[in-house]
Amino acid sequence: MKYLTKIYWSDEDKAYIAEVPSLPGCVAHGHSYESAALNIREAMELWLESAKRHDDPIPEPDIAAEEITRLAPLLNISKLARLSGINKHTLASKLRRHTRFTTEEAKKIRNALAIV
Repeated sequence: MKYLTKIYWSDEDKAYIAEVPSLPGCVAHGHSYESAALNIREAMELWLESAKRHDDPIPEPDIAAEEITRLAPLLNISKLARLSGINKHTLASKLRRHTRFTTEEAKKIRNALAIV
């Protein structure tokens, strides 16, 4: 499974922090960006392994929302809405509220992102 991973520097912790928003509590750190990336990979594996062992639900990655988040600095939401054929208010609202996209919306967004 492919999940969006955020890695950023924390002045407070004096370390790089890595987190997987779709997997609550899945966080790791490292003294370098690379070590934080390696550590979060291991944390994700442990998180998923624990969820399976305890029969906890495992969130499906919301690839469309994660791709939009990843590309957000480069995107114009109005243009993405126009290219995907999704109402711009619906698109913005779902992103703001972290509401899952329907399968059809996700397909349209991925196709539009391939154009951008």
